[in-house]
This record gives sequence, structure tokens and C-alpha cells, in this order.
Amino acid sequence: MGFSWLLHARRLGQRGLPALRVMYFSNVRMGVIQKRKALGQFQDKAEVTIYDRKLKDTHYSWAPWVAGGQMLIWLNFADFYWRYSMDKNEETGELTLAPMWKRAGITGIALVAGVSIGGGLLHFVSRSVARLNIVDRGAAAVFESYRISGRGVKKNKYPISTLFSRDTLYTGKGSQGVKKEGSPQYSLYPKEGAFPYIMNREGVFQDPKTLDLLFHKTYARKS
Repeated sequence: MGFSWLLHARRLGQRGLPALRVMYFSNVRMGVIQKRKALGQFQDKAEVTIYDRKLKDTHYSWAPWVAGGQMLIWLNFADFYWRYSMDKNEETGELTLAPMWKRAGITGIALVAGVSIGGGLLHFVSRSVARLNIVDRGAAAVFESYRISGRGVKKNKYPISTLFSRDTLYTGKGSQGVKKEGSPQYSLYPKEGAFPYIMNREGVFQDPKTLDLLFHKTYARKS
């Protein structure tokens, strides 16, 4: 009885597979059509700004100072611990310099913490987007991201076909329809395996739905 039930389930699955394949390829085709239509609006324009953070290019001028301060604090802590960390001798009760392995371990952790916190902050700044422009009549995108020096922006250009996001931008909430509770950032990857560029959802997006058509991973691999 159990074996016949498995055969029946298998037959149903085999009958359903063609329909699932048709549905899948129909969705793929629709995604391609929608993406091409979205790109069509840039065909007669040399450059279009689709995202603007609306902040000064010197907005993160404080970042290198904070990062440097963090590194300096942890460096001083590491130096102090290496030089002056003491352990109490259980037999004599005297304080002696802690074993080298112990001092080296804590010192190393402190140095890693300082570099990680300071470096992480500067990395965040370097991937934060001030503006995103579609150029070459829809063929490429230029990211204007903040410099780690806190002065000005740098530009990086990528083919638009390589860009993708793992998250949807449009949520239907907020004045622009992009507000997302617990996630104030929208990430856009320039290519597989690369660090994402970060756009704050409080910035100005030209057309969030169009951006989802262009960059959301559902459609990004289908052009």
C-alpha cells in the first residue's frame, strides 16, 4: 500500500513538472521584457541621477578622526598591557610580570579590535553612496561614493548588467515607498563576490520600482 502511494505521488509530480517549467520560463521572459522596458527610459539621455543622498560631499569629514582615535585608544591599551600586566605569585604573594604568552594574546586581541573598528568605519564610508548615475544611455552606472579622507567623492563605473541587489527597494512605506523597519540601508552589488555599495533609504530615489526591475536579483541575471 505504501509503495503504490509513492508511485501515485511520483506520477502527479511528473505531470506537474511541464507546467512548472512553462511557468518558470514565462516569468523569466516577463522579467527580461520588464527590464528592457525600464532601461528604455535612459536611451536618449547621456546621464540620469537615480539616487542622491542630498548631503554635502564632506559629510563624513569626522570619520578619519574617529577611526584614528579608536586605533590610538586600542594601541595604547595594548602597549600598556604588554608593559605592565602583572600576575600574583601564589606561593610568595608577590606581583610579577604576566607570562609572555598571556600578554601577547591580550595585546594581539586589542590591536585587532582597534584595526577592525577603525578600518570598518572607514570601509563603511568608502562604500556609502552620495549619488548613483545611469550613463552611456543605460549601458553603465557610476557610483559616487565618499572618500575615507572625508573630503569629496570618488567615482567608479560598472556595466549595468553586472549590478544586482539581494533586497527589494520598494516597500510601499514612507514618503518614497522605500522605508523598511530595522533596515535603513539598501545594498547594491557591482558584481558577484564584491563588497556592496550602500545607499541610505532616506536619500532621494528617482523611481524605486524601476530600480527593483533593474537590479533586484530576480531580474539581474536574466538580461
